[in-house]
Amino acid sequence: MTMLASHITINTDFFSTTHRISGKVQMGANGLLGLLNDVNTSLVEVDNAYLSRLAEPSKIEAHLERMSVNKHNLVFVIVNRREDLGPVGLARGGYTHVTSVPVLFTTAVYEIRGTVETTSKLDAGALLTGGTGKYLPVYKVSLHSTLYPETPFTGEAIALNRTLVETLAALPKGKA
Repeated sequence: MTMLASHITINTDFFSTTHRISGKVQMGANGLLGLLNDVNTSLVEVDNAYLSRLAEPSKIEAHLERMSVNKHNLVFVIVNRREDLGPVGLARGGYTHVTSVPVLFTTAVYEIRGTVETTSKLDAGALLTGGTGKYLPVYKVSLHSTLYPETPFTGEAIALNRTLVETLAALPKGKA
């Protein structure tokens, strides 16, 4: 594969309902959100991939040169830097004045605490069903699997598959 000068490689942790895939992903100028929300492809290629089960996250089940991941079934992707999600306009929908709101999301398998950025009061409908992107940014995240709560995960930012969100609630300030 030829790498264009506009592509960068980032470290990521992909989470499905059963597995964690850690590795490196090549992406373009639109960042991880651009890659995940691209309707022209269903797969993300992960290089130097480590596969582990949520039940035993420290045990590596496989180390693979490359793994194809179906992005439609991912619950979320953790990145180390919020910039890795993409340009500020893309991540925030183009607005410049934002408020950080502490939130709690639940999915079938995860409880996720973090902050979302909004231009007004938290609007669950707009956040979960507005626009065309399937993935939304959540910042300063702490989360765990409801099946394995003794193993928490944290990250500077995640791209969350909003179609898999079951509940959303604003938290009191300082509770994210």
